[in-house]
Amino acid sequence: MGSFKTQYLSVTVFSAVTNALMLAPSWYMLQVYDRVLTSHDDNTLLGLSLIVMFVYLIHALLERVRGRVLIEVAEDLDAQVAPRLHRRLLDPQLPAAQRDMQALSELQTVKQFLTGQPMLAFLDAPWAVIYLAVIFLLHPALGWLAVGSTLALVLLAVLNQRLTRAGLDRSREFATRERVWLGNATTAVDSLHAMGMKSAVAGRLGLLRGQHLQSLLEASGRAVNISAAGKWIRSVIQSAGLGAGAWLAIHGEMTSGGIIAASILLGRTLAPIEGVIAAWKQWAEFRKGMASLGQLLGPAQAQAPSVRLGRPVGHLRLEEVSVRLRESGPPTLEGLNLDIPAGTTVAVIGPSGAGKTTLLKTLAGVLRPASGRALLDGGELAVRDAEELGAHLGYLGQDTALLAGKVSENIARFAAVDSEAVIQAARAAGAHEMLVALPQGYETELGNQGAGLSEGQKRRIGLARALYGRPAVVLLDEPGTALDDASAAQLMQTLQQLKAQGVTVVFSTHQPSMLQLADLVLVLVDGRLRLSGKRDEVLARLGQR
Repeated sequence: MGSFKTQYLSVTVFSAVTNALMLAPSWYMLQVYDRVLTSHDDNTLLGLSLIVMFVYLIHALLERVRGRVLIEVAEDLDAQVAPRLHRRLLDPQLPAAQRDMQALSELQTVKQFLTGQPMLAFLDAPWAVIYLAVIFLLHPALGWLAVGSTLALVLLAVLNQRLTRAGLDRSREFATRERVWLGNATTAVDSLHAMGMKSAVAGRLGLLRGQHLQSLLEASGRAVNISAAGKWIRSVIQSAGLGAGAWLAIHGEMTSGGIIAASILLGRTLAPIEGVIAAWKQWAEFRKGMASLGQLLGPAQAQAPSVRLGRPVGHLRLEEVSVRLRESGPPTLEGLNLDIPAGTTVAVIGPSGAGKTTLLKTLAGVLRPASGRALLDGGELAVRDAEELGAHLGYLGQDTALLAGKVSENIARFAAVDSEAVIQAARAAGAHEMLVALPQGYETELGNQGAGLSEGQKRRIGLARALYGRPAVVLLDEPGTALDDASAAQLMQTLQQLKAQGVTVVFSTHQPSMLQLADLVLVLVDGRLRLSGKRDEVLARLGQR
């Protein structure tokens, strides 16, 4: 927040002036009761009224300026943090436990605290001491009444926090579990319907919702009781101030104007205290949000490299690479050594769970080795600029992962759409005729995850995206999944074209027919490279030829 020091310094100065000006109502009432009503002087009343109206105008203008400064701080804060937050959440190196969209809500919480009423309440709070001092000047007895009233409100707030914190924490925990459960369930609605699981899942969600509501009811009930007590105490305090002032006036210890002035000052003394008490919960949320954002964002991101390495040749190599996706248990990949010359086509085979997907992600730079080195053209993938390298790399995961937007935008990787390059990639993937036949062709709008298309159509668009821009390295994870016979035949032609163009291609597959396109075959079992070499040699050893 250091970049906003100047703005917050100005807000602090404005707060000081506006709080000083808020002494004007007390001064006005004191003068009216003690001077105007005793002298019956119309001119004095007019002069005093004009002065106080001018003070109110200055106060309103300063409040406006203070609010505008905080709005500008909010906009600047969002402009600085949100892009970093978006990039961090899109970083594949981010642990899954931290990949939570709640971070955007936490940013909003931080903004609301720093630029809204909670911050103003904390800035105004020190002025309660000034108002107390003025009340003491009017009469010490009223000053001590104000001190006692302030302590009563603070103690009531502490009691409220202690009695409701546990219940609110439980309520938030159950609400979070319900949200996570519902999110998981909505991704499997077809299976839930087909296997008659909707009632059972709805019952589990209902149980979590009931626990959330019960905890919230208990905490809210206590909060309502304390709030009612607080309102009663507030009313008693206001009347006690007037009563005490009247008693002092009867005994000649203060004037009638002092009664009204002290009552107004007592309200001004309690107002910032009540503001801080009301903002205390937001203060706790603010601290939690700041800690979470600080942990997520960490230090400022490194600047873009000054030297761009350009299009790679495509020579991939792994040296004693181990990759760990789980904190416990064996690593997903262990001790892998590979050397894939540029322009080579490599097939990766092995049973499910062998580590094929992890290997492809490691070669793409998505996953970083826990030990060993993953190299491209002799340099470590970890130090390559991901944005620059990505323009020369094609990747198709097991999940096609299309995004909401036009078909053309998906193929162009949501950069500026180059029509010629988009059509070229679609033709290379054998998808052009299929896309032209869509209701709006390349302009067809897709929903999240490519909603509106069949799995085979999504797969062919994903392949076109991987081939966009004529990449030097193409990594395909089970590219034949969900393809019909005609599409599978077209995929074979695409791989042959890539091979003829000298593109480095690594693909995983369970389809024996695709192995005929490979120069090298790798066999993974339990994260280890059990067999590797030229295609015919490996297939002969496996008994497939």
